[in-house]
Amino acid sequence: MQLPTRLGTDEAGYIMNQTSKTRIQARFRPVIEEVTNLLKKQFGEVLHSVYVYGSIGRGTAVVGKSDLDLTVILREDVRMGSLREETQNLLKRHPEIIKVDYDIGILDTVLSPENLYEWGFWIRHVCSCIEGCDLSDQFPNMKPDVRISRALNRELAAQLRKAHEKLKAGEMTQTEKRSLVKRMIRGAYLNINVKDQSFASTIEDSLSILHLYFPEDELIEDLALAADKMELSDDWLHELLCRYELTFI
Repeated sequence: MQLPTRLGTDEAGYIMNQTSKTRIQARFRPVIEEVTNLLKKQFGEVLHSVYVYGSIGRGTAVVGKSDLDLTVILREDVRMGSLREETQNLLKRHPEIIKVDYDIGILDTVLSPENLYEWGFWIRHVCSCIEGCDLSDQFPNMKPDVRISRALNRELAAQLRKAHEKLKAGEMTQTEKRSLVKRMIRGAYLNINVKDQSFASTIEDSLSILHLYFPEDELIEDLALAADKMELSDDWLHELLCRYELTFI
């Protein structure tokens, strides 16, 4: 690849949404239908819309290895009630996915102009509506922008502090460790994506671009190594996390 790669953008430089409900593989449609029904039951009329993103939304999910990533927009803030418990029960019936991640947003917050580069970008360019009233037309097409990258990385430092605590206590599962490594890779990429005029949709593409900007960098090499490992020790990951914070936080 040549620099800048402009990966994930069209000829005019606008970010392309890689997700679509038409790309969802048949194997994952039953679980999506069941989760959607669960959300309707849980929230009733408060539920505004549901969006899919990630590998299932891109049509690249792997049975037994992928998460189901959903953005859920509510008309008002309500208690989550039994959602977590019901979701765990659902996972027992659907081994084709590892877990369900819910990103919950409140409608007024999502539509607020001050959140254009966070929620507006997210709905327009990262998600595909699978239930309810699609909000994506409420927002403009966007190009890679430092305000988007900062918004997406806003909670990274706090997430890493929590990771330190869980690692020190020996309470982080291997699934959580893999999610952490992906978040670190994504966070590092968002430091250079505007310069690269790109918006990578996958961890693999994010790593490929990072390798171009940080050739033979030991930290990037170790992030790539961690992304491929099924088992990560607490001590090794903690040391990697410390080095990462010195460079990217």
